[in-house]
Amino acid sequence: MGIILNFAHRQPFVMGCIIVGILALGALTWVKTSLGGYELALEEITAEGTEILSVVATRSVLESELEVVRSAIRRTEDNLVVEDNLADNLWYFYSMEGRTKTRLTELRQLNSPVVATEALYRIIPYDLNATGGFLNLTELLRQLETGPRLMRINEFSLRREIGGSETLSLELTIDLLGRK
Repeated sequence: MGIILNFAHRQPFVMGCIIVGILALGALTWVKTSLGGYELALEEITAEGTEILSVVATRSVLESELEVVRSAIRRTEDNLVVEDNLADNLWYFYSMEGRTKTRLTELRQLNSPVVATEALYRIIPYDLNATGGFLNLTELLRQLETGPRLMRINEFSLRREIGGSETLSLELTIDLLGRK
């Protein structure tokens, strides 16, 4: 130890440089150790930022898709059948008679089944019988399927009228989606 003290008295500048070098080496080691933790935190923040940026970039697409969904819901709500509005409900079918050149021989709105309290919609069943040519009856079916009212065909029967004529008879049991 005496040699070091003797050297420090004779060469104070060199001894100061050695001490500063040792302190700098310690600081460098501490910075390198801390830097690993900062790099990991930077990677996590960069990944989170990239994810947020992708969400922000697709915002306009998401908004337009949301508008499409809202439009579909509005269209569905606007075309629901109101069970108590029998005249409008039957007119929906009778209005197709002239366009399809068919004749509705029977059209009955049946009793609606009991709906659970959490159900959003009600099913309103109908029995429908129509007569006409094959092309006319297929046009009636097409208009029923592609019309604005949401419906499901439960039973379907197509047969030739008695007497061998070209007239066919169509019997349908269908459900329309209605307001609860």
